[in-house]
Amino acid sequence: MSIVRHASSPNWYYSFQLHGKKHFGSTGTSNKTVSKKVEEGERRKAIEASLNDKAEPITVKAAIQLFLDSKRDNNEYSNIKARANKLVGLKNHPGTRNRAACFGFDGSTNLHELKTKDLQRLVLERRKEQNANGTILYELLTLNAIIKLCRKLGYEVPALNLAEIKRDNAIKPDRKRIRFLSIEEEARLLEELHPDRTARGLATVENQTEEMRRMKNDAYDFALLLLDLGCRHSELSKLQWKDVRLDRNEVQLYRPKVGNQTMLQLTNRAGEVLQRRFDAKPSNQVYIFESKSGGSRKYSPRAFRSACDRAGIEGVSFHNLRKTCASRLVQNNVPIHYVSKILGHATVDITASYYADLAPSDASRLAVDVLNRLHATNNAA
Repeated sequence: MSIVRHASSPNWYYSFQLHGKKHFGSTGTSNKTVSKKVEEGERRKAIEASLNDKAEPITVKAAIQLFLDSKRDNNEYSNIKARANKLVGLKNHPGTRNRAACFGFDGSTNLHELKTKDLQRLVLERRKEQNANGTILYELLTLNAIIKLCRKLGYEVPALNLAEIKRDNAIKPDRKRIRFLSIEEEARLLEELHPDRTARGLATVENQTEEMRRMKNDAYDFALLLLDLGCRHSELSKLQWKDVRLDRNEVQLYRPKVGNQTMLQLTNRAGEVLQRRFDAKPSNQVYIFESKSGGSRKYSPRAFRSACDRAGIEGVSFHNLRKTCASRLVQNNVPIHYVSKILGHATVDITASYYADLAPSDASRLAVDVLNRLHATNNAA
């Protein structure tokens, strides 16, 4: 949305570009709120006019498939696929993986035939299905991405105002309390994951095969490195030895989700883990955590969850280890823009939106100082 005001006129003017063509004109009003509505209307008219240029129609189902094909190399592909297919009512139950009923658009409908009322119904149905605001938001953003891709490919697309749908339905990301491990919880978790730990139902250390020992070592090292590097588990699983510089005590992480790289210093224990693994690795090993076939190892969270259960820790996944690292840094006065660099976020605003509230409060410290002085004065009197 773009509106401007000129010194020679009390009215607002709309100004935007569409397909390389600039659209400019007076809104005919000095009321900013009304002028924004006028600008939205002019933008819709321009979009509809461009769609009348004999664009080829495409069905919702075919549009989704095109979109999925364009995302196959994305690390978040499974989540993207789940959200896209849910738009046409294809949803798997998270526990059993069996098909679960949910509302969806008719896949044979042409994409450009979707109307605002269809989106509104989607939102209402998702709320009936008790979907969280964040889940609904991601689904709408996925639909928007599908529409944008089809527009770029020359297909006929609908003129939908997703911003209005989100605003009118108060759809905002859910702000939940950040779940991170306490120092005591971390100690219990690492104790349960330790290779020398014998859990009930598992082979004793003496009776473990070489493969069992390797898997237990990997599970322990993987969790510890996540805690100290603060990276995404997908980034750690694909970390290669060529990106580790033990002589300089650092690793270089590539962040495919946001397309940037971060050079991270190693903590003492993270350095010890990597040095131990380096000393024991075959000369031709490429990845820190490698599969039998020589590729990057994909981790099942089963062993991690079992360790959490044995340690009495609830509501924790691999991603919470990353959150644990970030939370501890913020709580111990590491500036938020430094934490953003370590996490590899695209912008510092993303980091602040999650973790800024955990930073020690200057206002609270000042209040405590004032109250303590008042208490001391009253007691002296």
